[in-house]
Amino acid sequence: MFEGVDGNQMAFWTCAEDALSAQHVHDFDEYMVIVQGCYTLLIDDKRIPLRTGDEYVIARGVAHGGEVAAGTRTIHAFGGHRADRVQDVMG
Repeated sequence: MFEGVDGNQMAFWTCAEDALSAQHVHDFDEYMVIVQGCYTLLIDDKRIPLRTGDEYVIARGVAHGGEVAAGTRTIHAFGGHRADRVQDVMG
């Protein structure tokens, strides 16, 4: 996770196992690109399969969720604060 001085974030995520992202809404835009694998975006009861090389912009205020296949790697650019860093045991 990288954080800009203006509060924007960039995340590089790898999914170790199949996972579900519950439906949620942001008050900022989100850009995502699939580096490897498959991410099925769920918007308005529609399933939007995204595969390696695919990009998608989720506008602020749009309710969305997703299904992620194990091994999928994604990059997300958020126009605001999306996630907190996990502190390692060394602090």
